[in-house]
Amino acid sequence: MTIAIISERGPRAGEIVVAASTILTMTYLTVKPVSTNNTCRDEFINACRSMVRNGTPKKYMGRIANPSSVNADYADFWLAFDTNGEQMARQIIQNSGKTVEKGKYDFPGMVHLFEHTVPDPPDDGDIKPWVGMLASQLEPWKEKIRKMHLEYS
Repeated sequence: MTIAIISERGPRAGEIVVAASTILTMTYLTVKPVSTNNTCRDEFINACRSMVRNGTPKKYMGRIANPSSVNADYADFWLAFDTNGEQMARQIIQNSGKTVEKGKYDFPGMVHLFEHTVPDPPDDGDIKPWVGMLASQLEPWKEKIRKMHLEYS
């Protein structure tokens, strides 16, 4: 099972996809961050590493794919963290000649807009509370993915 995490919201989009990828990491799930913004501050990487047990944010930072270099086969489903990312994911899938409406597993479609409005990580100060907030918001997604894994394995 593969999920693409996409954000196109601006300069902090790379940090958002790295944090979400780090938080959603599970042994049976391949997580692929996607954004045109591929930079993360050292203090951001350190905050993710300290907040997520066995987290490897630096690995994900090095794997951020540019949306122009991927196609619909890149992931089984896409989780977008903003409307720009959602539109980009839909465009990638449609450009590959596939439909965004037909999802794999139990997902009703290929592209899903994250239901929370995630603020940008703070420019300065303690970043850990932001990572903790995102982790709690992603918990229902981890549970959905866990259930699907059990049903389809």
